[in-house]
Amino acid sequence: MDYTLPVFLAELAAALAVFGYALRRRLRHLLLGRPENRLDSIGRRIWGFIGLVLGQRKVLKEKFGIVHLVIFWGFIVISLGTLQFVGEGLKEGFTLPFLGSNPYFYLVKDIFSIMVLGAVAAAAFRRYVIRPERLEANLDAAIILAMITGLIVTELVSSGLAQLLHAAPGREMAPVYNLVAGLAAASGAGKEVLLVQQKVWWWMHVTLLLGFLAYIPYSKHMHLLAAPFNVFLRNLKPRGGQINPVNLEDEEAEEFGVSRVESFTRKQLLDLYACAECGRCQDNCPAYLSGKSLSPKQLIHKLKDHLSEKGDALARAGKDGIKDFAGKELIGEVVSEDEIWACTTCYSCQEQCPVTNEHINKIIDMRRSLVMDRGEFPQEAVLACRNMEKNFNPWGIGWYSRGEWSKDLGVKVAGVDQPGAEYLYWVGCAGSFDDRSRKIARSMVKIMREAGITFSVLGSEEKCCGDSARRMGNEYLFQTLAAENVSLLNELGVTRIVTHCPHCLNTLKNEYPAFGGNFEVIHHTQLIAGLISQGRLQFREDLEGLRVAYHDSCYLGRYNGEYEAPRKILRAIPGVILLEARRNRGRSFCCGAGGGRMWMEEHGGMRINGMRVDQLLEKGPEAVGVNCPFCLTMIDDGLKAREAEEKVSAMDVSEIVARYLEYRAAADEEEDTAVEKAS
Repeated sequence: MDYTLPVFLAELAAALAVFGYALRRRLRHLLLGRPENRLDSIGRRIWGFIGLVLGQRKVLKEKFGIVHLVIFWGFIVISLGTLQFVGEGLKEGFTLPFLGSNPYFYLVKDIFSIMVLGAVAAAAFRRYVIRPERLEANLDAAIILAMITGLIVTELVSSGLAQLLHAAPGREMAPVYNLVAGLAAASGAGKEVLLVQQKVWWWMHVTLLLGFLAYIPYSKHMHLLAAPFNVFLRNLKPRGGQINPVNLEDEEAEEFGVSRVESFTRKQLLDLYACAECGRCQDNCPAYLSGKSLSPKQLIHKLKDHLSEKGDALARAGKDGIKDFAGKELIGEVVSEDEIWACTTCYSCQEQCPVTNEHINKIIDMRRSLVMDRGEFPQEAVLACRNMEKNFNPWGIGWYSRGEWSKDLGVKVAGVDQPGAEYLYWVGCAGSFDDRSRKIARSMVKIMREAGITFSVLGSEEKCCGDSARRMGNEYLFQTLAAENVSLLNELGVTRIVTHCPHCLNTLKNEYPAFGGNFEVIHHTQLIAGLISQGRLQFREDLEGLRVAYHDSCYLGRYNGEYEAPRKILRAIPGVILLEARRNRGRSFCCGAGGGRMWMEEHGGMRINGMRVDQLLEKGPEAVGVNCPFCLTMIDDGLKAREAEEKVSAMDVSEIVARYLEYRAAADEEEDTAVEKAS
């Protein structure tokens, strides 16, 4: 009697039971989180799924990405062949429709099998010989690589022997099958021996296959199951507007931040299982690379372990819940406060993540818990928030003096003497109060006047946009500032805004719509690039050239996708030579000021701005071009720390433009003199 089918069914039932138990446990953990609707815009979600999952778009951005692509698609093709392979082993003559006897399918499958073996060898060599820091040379990865190799080898050998013993139609174009059949024939083994060998190899494959199925939800390769769903449920809001909302008027809310793992949303918890532990986030995190305690990869890993521990405890407690959870506290024990405050919210981790994990919201949610639920945050952050509360700017300078930078320029104030201007110029706190950044504001006035643009400012009525407050976790302060600014802008009938600060740009453009503020907001480099293309700005050609190493800011680049406008400007200026830093565009290195870090001391490791300055100085520039007042301050400080400020100056793109402008009116020369004296 042939026991193949009953034994197979027994193995299958055991594998499914083990797999099902683990999957049910994981799903139970996910359901602990708060519900979150991520089923809008199904078409966009499907399209993104095709590009990011099937097309492996983000994976292919690095040189070893092709290895993962080959393994991914190889597995899909080989799995189709596995259905035929297992079926014919259970029932002689079994043929899968369309594929089971198609010679071209077997040709492609054999080619993919060899390619996957080569890719697995490359992956193993990279992980265990080259050993990049972001990849752990652990047993889990070794088991998976060994299983993949075993699955391919056992299938090829078993099918090759079967081809020799009873040639099946369609296999004549399978090169590896024919090679194995030829070697077996040359061995001189009898038919009975070959039959036994073929059956043994078949059982080895089936056992490995079912073992692989059972092992997946217990390993880091749980991402094979979770990542496709994670990508489909990714956040479709503009990058700059993806911070989770908080209803401050909810009287039933137990907390406004997240101090317990089950307070995260279900999508945030799905991130933990979708993580492939590839370390791309860690490899691009300025906090980690500068020696701080934060690693976005380890953050996800620790949260996943904590979710498993507490999730199991909650399940055991049942309806009564946990009265006294003996495990670790989320904040302080699982994730340290140093880790939470080290993040610059630069978005590089999320930019590089191939499975669209969302690290930043988790960190901001935990900051909210520290700030709004516990009242605990760094003393410098307390001071910055207090300054924003009292004087509507982080510097704490009297709010009434916000417009003093422009008194000698005769800039008109919105709603008072300049109704209906083309643009409202949102100067921002830095442009209003920081001496160095005031030069940017004055340069913008010169540029807009030269181009014939009518504009106005809010003067003393302008308040901090609240970017730093929100990212430091002070959601109440942010929402207060946002409501007041939106109310004023709507009252004045403002529709178009230009700002030179990317943080203001991001807040007004992407976050204020949730508070009733719907405006057309552009960055000053976008405005200037448009003016140049329209021929409304002309440049002098009699000035010396300038070698400019350009620095992409996080909030203009990664958050708002603008990389070209500043480059178009610099390329258009006669004599300016644009130099690209080693890390640029989407992989640009943060200056260290985002996420409220502008107002906090930097502890541990190297200074992030110093590391960025070193990268920029590699190109031998005469100036570093920036597009953000925070970056300007940090790069300036970094140059001083390197004692390079006498040879290399940090300049906003608008300052470079103003320097090379060919002014049409003699009065502008007088204004130049006034600007120089004022600065």
